[in-house]
Amino acid sequence: MNWIFLSIIIGVLISLALTPLFIKIQRKRNIGQKIRMDGPKSHSVKAGTPTMGGLVFILSSTVSFAVVTLIKYYRHNVFSKEGIFVMSVFLICGLVGFIDDYIALKKQRSLGLRGWMKISLLVVICLYFIIVSKYVLNISTCLSIPLTSVNLELGNWYYVLVTLIIVGTANAVNLTDGLDGLAAGSSSIVLGVFCFISFLEWLIFDINYGIDIAVICGGTVAACIGFLWWNTAPAEIFMGDTGSFSLGGLIAAVAIILKQEILLIVIGGIFVMEALSVIIQVIWFKIFKRRVFKMAPIHHHFELCGWQEIKIIIRFWLICALFSGLGFFMYYIKFID
Repeated sequence: MNWIFLSIIIGVLISLALTPLFIKIQRKRNIGQKIRMDGPKSHSVKAGTPTMGGLVFILSSTVSFAVVTLIKYYRHNVFSKEGIFVMSVFLICGLVGFIDDYIALKKQRSLGLRGWMKISLLVVICLYFIIVSKYVLNISTCLSIPLTSVNLELGNWYYVLVTLIIVGTANAVNLTDGLDGLAAGSSSIVLGVFCFISFLEWLIFDINYGIDIAVICGGTVAACIGFLWWNTAPAEIFMGDTGSFSLGGLIAAVAIILKQEILLIVIGGIFVMEALSVIIQVIWFKIFKRRVFKMAPIHHHFELCGWQEIKIIIRFWLICALFSGLGFFMYYIKFID
C-alpha cells in the first residue's frame, strides 16, 4: 500500500508543478488549440487555449512509476514485466495522440491525423499488445463472465476482442474529451476503481503484478487530479489527443491485464455512453436522414439544450461514479459469501 501512496504523492506534485509551467511556455509562444467549426458556437471563445497538456500527466505518471519501481527493485529485488508493459502501452498511445496534436498545431487546424490513420496506428499498437501478451507474458485467452464462475476459452479469437477493446476505449475517451475536465475527471474515477481492483488482486489472490498496476493507476489518477486544477471549466489548458489517447490506452490495457474485459464496459460506462451516442447518430442519419441528438457526442447535445457546461461536466462525473461503483460492486460481490 505504501508504494501506491508514494506513486500518488509523486504524481500529483509533478503534475501540479509542471502544468502551470507548460501553460506559460505555450502562451509565450502563442501555441493554442484550434476549435472545430462544426462544434458548438459557444466553444469559439476557447480558441488559443494551450493544449497537449496530456504530456504533463504522462510524464508525471511515468516518473512516479519509475521511481517506485526502482526503489522496490533496490529494496526487494522484484519487478513485474506486466507493469512495464502496461506503462509502455500508455506511452505509445500517448505518442499517437502527440503526433495528431503536433500536426494540428503545425498546420493550424483543429484536426491532425486523418481518422483512418489514427485507427491504423492503434491497430499497430494492438499487434504489439497481442505479440507481447501471447509470447512474453502468456496472458490467458479466457474471458471471465462477471457474477458467474464461467470462463470462456476464446483461443485466438480473444485477440480480436483485445483489438476492439484498445481501439474502442482509446477513441471513446477521445470523444469524451469535449468539455473542460470531463475526460480527465472521468478517467480519474475509472482508474481509481481499477487501482483498488488491482490492489485486491495482489492482496487477496496473490497476483504479483497487481501492486504495480495499482501503482500505475494511482500515479495516473493523482497526475490527472493535479492537471484538473487548471483543466476544469473554464480550462486554462486542454489535454489534447495526447492525453485522451494515452488515458484510453491505459484503461484498456489495465482492464485486459487484470482480466476484467467485460467489467470495463460497466466501469467505463460513461465512455461507452459517449461512443454509442456517436454511433447511433451516424447510423440513424445515414438511414433516415434525421438526427437523434442535436449534436454528438451526447455532451454536446445537452449543451445545445441550454445546459451550462459546468453542470454537464459535474453530472457526467456523477454518472461515471455510478457506473464505476456498480462495476466495482459486480467485481467485489465474489468476495461475499
